[in-house]
Amino acid sequence: MSHTKQPAPRQEGDARELDDFWLPDFCSPAATRRLIAIALLMSVLLLVAQTPVLWPFPFWDAVIVLGMICTLIAVSFAHICQWRRRMAHWSYFRAAVVAVVIIEGHLIWVVFLGLSLHEWMGLSTQSYNEHPIITVLRYMLITAIFAGLFMRYLTLQARLREREKAALQARLEALQARIQPHFLFNSMNIIASLIVIDPVKAEQAVEDLAALFRASLRENGDVSLAEELALCRRYANIEQLRLGDRMQLSWKIPTDVDSVRLPQLTLQPLLENAIRHGVELFATRCDISLVVEVSDERVEIVLSNPLPDARRTGNQMSVRNVSERLRARFGNEASLQTSEIDNHFVARVSLPRLHVQGLHEAAVN
Repeated sequence: MSHTKQPAPRQEGDARELDDFWLPDFCSPAATRRLIAIALLMSVLLLVAQTPVLWPFPFWDAVIVLGMICTLIAVSFAHICQWRRRMAHWSYFRAAVVAVVIIEGHLIWVVFLGLSLHEWMGLSTQSYNEHPIITVLRYMLITAIFAGLFMRYLTLQARLREREKAALQARLEALQARIQPHFLFNSMNIIASLIVIDPVKAEQAVEDLAALFRASLRENGDVSLAEELALCRRYANIEQLRLGDRMQLSWKIPTDVDSVRLPQLTLQPLLENAIRHGVELFATRCDISLVVEVSDERVEIVLSNPLPDARRTGNQMSVRNVSERLRARFGNEASLQTSEIDNHFVARVSLPRLHVQGLHEAAVN
């Protein structure tokens, strides 16, 4: 019996909590690009608001304003990144207020630095002809409005995602609770026939069937790819008793897949679909291929089976079920694509941020 190493629950829970936190990770590359765009937009707006004459273009004023805003955004959001883990446990309002306070606090010294630089360069435009305190207060008011609207947008977006996720979770639970009656009846008949002629195989079939039921009824969540593949093997073992040599599975999987996390029951429904619409309709040998390819950033899982001449119509429930599981967990970062290539049905699952080492090939007959 194989034992799968489980990650520390506390660390995994904290990681999931940060993933679900409404305040984005502003230190990520994607967030950095958005912040640069915001800095450019704010620079243009502030320059238009504070400069009565735009021609000739106040080049140095524009440079100073852009430098001030970029400095403010870089320092403030780096500070927010340091507080993000602690803020994940706070309410929407408290986290938003603290984020705005951090931005406003850094704004004070950034504005004074900009005024000092403006004076040192000897620029004499109408942009800074008021008292420095008034300038700081004006910038604080403008920044508070921008930051408040930005935080409000993020909270509304997070609440919309929560509602969508709750609705999707309810639908997934309903789909997960459905067990194919024909598979259950076939399995029970196989077990009954094996009890007399091969009790060992009958016992193994009961264990495999129990594992499948536990996975089907278990609360939705992530499992390692090793666990999901083990579940696929149990399902294949049961179907092998019924289909015999007609079904041949070829596996190409990583040697260490414990670190790869994916929603449970991601691959097993696809394997069931391949057997139902492939192997069952062939009178001769039918080869199913499962290949896992891993890079530093993504993992690709490809399951393919030959298509018979006389095909069985289906409602694509398995494919939709898996697609919705991936979307609920990873959003647009994961996908399930199906296609027909060289008279084979190919299902390709693409997942983000998964790391494994080494590959080996195994064949299951």
